[in-house]
Amino acid sequence: MPIQNCSCLTDVSFFPETDFKLIGEYAGQKLLLIGKSNGYGDPIVATSATSKPSQEKLYAYDLYELMKCSQEEIKISEKI
Repeated sequence: MPIQNCSCLTDVSFFPETDFKLIGEYAGQKLLLIGKSNGYGDPIVATSATSKPSQEKLYAYDLYELMKCSQEEIKISEKI
């Protein structure tokens, strides 16, 4: 799995890499849905700079935390 910080997120179900879904854009990069939290089903996302995220080091973020803390614009273009 290319997700570097998955051990820090213990209550998350990560999708297989083949099920990562492009849902929008963040800071000029692709925003991928890569999992859901086990408790409430909150979306877990990562950013990708290329069309092959399996070849990148991805970092997982809770989408809602990212929206609260980031000063970058987040564009959601797909249903989550």
